[in-house]
Amino acid sequence: MANNNAPSTSTLEQSIASIDMVKLYTMLSKMDIDMKTRFDGLSRQLCDVQKEIKTIKHDVEELDRGLKYADEEITELKEEIVPKIKTELMEKIDALNKCRLETELYSKKSNLLFFNVPQSTESEDSEDVLRDVLSKTKIPSQQDIIFSNVHRLPTRAHTNNSKPIIAKFVRMRDREMVLNGITEAEISLQGKRVIAVPHLPAPMQEERKRLMTIRKKLRAEGKDAKIRVTGTKVLIFVNNVVWNETE
Repeated sequence: MANNNAPSTSTLEQSIASIDMVKLYTMLSKMDIDMKTRFDGLSRQLCDVQKEIKTIKHDVEELDRGLKYADEEITELKEEIVPKIKTELMEKIDALNKCRLETELYSKKSNLLFFNVPQSTESEDSEDVLRDVLSKTKIPSQQDIIFSNVHRLPTRAHTNNSKPIIAKFVRMRDREMVLNGITEAEISLQGKRVIAVPHLPAPMQEERKRLMTIRKKLRAEGKDAKIRVTGTKVLIFVNNVVWNETE
């Protein structure tokens, strides 16, 4: 006989369905919470990434501005400051060179160089040789001329196998008298004219040597050209006026 107290099939199915719905709801609720937690985490990460991107963008803009400023500074240095510094340095170098030349010129002002004076032997007395040359001029009171030092320059032999004589005078008036007396006398020894010139620093000697060729050409043109030392400059004067080399 059938038991009337046993649950019906429909009631059992409903119970099972009810149980499954509860589990499903619980599962879905849990999944919803997990998804929300993960979404919140992703949102925070995205926010952090956006902040980092904004910071990097700001840094890049600052770097661009810095590079632009640096380029402007470099351009200013190249166009204004560097040329100014270069000009100042060149002016200082010129001033130092001028000071050096003036000092050297002062130390040599009492000296004369004599060229084309034949050298007899290596052991000759250079002062005696020079006084012998002076005896051929009209310089008065030659015995009263006092030299501080007279010797041959230790340079290579010249065209007539002689080295220049350098004489240092005690008195400047004797130096000027000898310079003019040798120039006026036009003494020739072994076919070469004896020349007396002031003892100049090397750069000025080179300039004088260069100008002598120009003076020769100017004189060939009938011009009264003379070389004179003015300060630290060696110049050509034509009719007592400074000759302009660009003319």
